[in-house]
Amino acid sequence: MLERVFWRGLSTKVLYLTIIFVMLAEIVLFVPSMAVFRQNWLESRVDSAQLLTLAVMGVPDYQGSQTLSERFMQETDVTAVVQKRGGMTEAVLGMAPADAQFTVVDMRDSSRLPDIGAAMRTYLGSGEGYLRVLAEPSVPGAESLEIILPNSAAKQALVDYAWRIFALSALIAVLTAGLIYLALSLMIVRPVKRLAGALGVFRKDPTHKAGRIVESHRNDEIGQLEREFIDMKAGIRGALKQQERLATLGMAVAKISHDLRNVLTSAQLISDRLATDEDPRVARMGERLVRAVDRGIKLCAETLNYTKTSETIPNLRKLRLASLVGEAAGDVITGARPKVAWTNNVPRGMMVMADPDDAYRIFSNLFRNAVQAMERMHRNTQNQLSVSAETVSVGKNIYQAIIRVTDNGPGLPERAQETLFKPFSSSARGGTGLGLAISKELAIAHGGDLRLESTGPDGTVFAVVLPGVAKDKTKKKKSDEEE
Repeated sequence: MLERVFWRGLSTKVLYLTIIFVMLAEIVLFVPSMAVFRQNWLESRVDSAQLLTLAVMGVPDYQGSQTLSERFMQETDVTAVVQKRGGMTEAVLGMAPADAQFTVVDMRDSSRLPDIGAAMRTYLGSGEGYLRVLAEPSVPGAESLEIILPNSAAKQALVDYAWRIFALSALIAVLTAGLIYLALSLMIVRPVKRLAGALGVFRKDPTHKAGRIVESHRNDEIGQLEREFIDMKAGIRGALKQQERLATLGMAVAKISHDLRNVLTSAQLISDRLATDEDPRVARMGERLVRAVDRGIKLCAETLNYTKTSETIPNLRKLRLASLVGEAAGDVITGARPKVAWTNNVPRGMMVMADPDDAYRIFSNLFRNAVQAMERMHRNTQNQLSVSAETVSVGKNIYQAIIRVTDNGPGLPERAQETLFKPFSSSARGGTGLGLAISKELAIAHGGDLRLESTGPDGTVFAVVLPGVAKDKTKKKKSDEEE
């Protein structure tokens, strides 16, 4: 198991890649270096040939010339040395082959760059033929100096050079890869393995604090990864703890809703009898009580079905908006201490497409939050709550009603604005924090939205968006208003 992890580990892959990349770099550098080696190799033979020419031609009847010439030919692989003087060719050493194929190499230009193409042809060629190297003569009065070399000698020299470069490159690659391997193991691989192990332990049991990783306070990406992992664990554990509490709370709410539904059923029987009373005032109050009890029963039923994955589809009807917000405001403002001045600026003929009960819940939640915020304020100015609305066109025959609920309360703090529409978040205006979350879900289910437009010391404005009805149609047709 350890061997398989080693061979598949990140450090080993980096080791292999480093060796490969170093060898590739050496191959790229090998081609021009081979041309330089070939030129230096030829220049060394030219220099030796010049010295030999001086020794042989400069000292007539020199007794050691034969021995010196043989040793020179043996060590340099030179076949012949020829110089030109006065238009005549003089053989200094050996004899040039008569029928051989020659490749001319002119070394008389000192600024001549190494010939990469010639070096590659020599290295990859068959080694047949000879090189005819032209050089500046060292003997005074001579016009030129030529040396004849077998191509096979130059090829063998390049092959030996290539093997030496390969061995040196392999050694450099292994040493470089080893150093990079150690550096990466200490700086990256070990911390990543430690994080991977802690992540595996956390995955098996997120609530258990085993495998806790200690932050290394590094300022690089590894340190950032450690900090993000620590923050992630804290966030997930907090979410799991909250989820556990919400599950317990949901079970309790389901039980309460079940019992409350039975109580509301009994209250519904009484409200039905009040609605049929002969006294008109009692009958109107009874009808109002019937609607309130019906909403309570529906709310209990929705609470019991909250855990179901199916989404509740609102029953859209054409409603008179002014009557709807007026009814919701009347139920909330009645009995408020201190009193709240209510202003309904919604046009009387404005209609919306909405579910009566869902729309009532949206506005009653907004009104209740505003009243609670203003009740906690100690001031001499009167508490004011108002609603205004407008219909806007968002497409061909598509309209939206934008309803703004405005109060002159103390406003919302920045911390509360961040979690304003999240369920069970801390509420800046008291309560459980469910009202706005539920209202936003209901508005979205209608194809609209609920958003905070502005808030501050002078008050707060919420905007509710619901499907609207064209103005010209609302004037000609009798609306199905819900009283």
